[in-house]
Amino acid sequence: MVTIQKNKRIDLRVANSSKNLLIYAANLRRKKLSAFILDSALKEAEELVASRTNFQLSKQQWEAFCSALDSPAREIPKLKKLFTGTDIRNAQKSSF
Repeated sequence: MVTIQKNKRIDLRVANSSKNLLIYAANLRRKKLSAFILDSALKEAEELVASRTNFQLSKQQWEAFCSALDSPAREIPKLKKLFTGTDIRNAQKSSF
């Protein structure tokens, strides 16, 4: 079994009523207060990050998305010019 060393601390200041509610909820889960707070905060953080990085599409939206990915790239003249020009890193090296 791998043991992860916990050496970082997070301090919170809360109203007495908030602390009492957290203690009560932790007891209902049969957890220590710090474990309950950490588990709850991590769950919320994971859900928030997932909601910003994962998305769901209807079948119609998915087909439109795939069609856009499969279609040929459109040419953007300014972008093409940018990438066909001299590489500034190589230009600086050769001038020395």
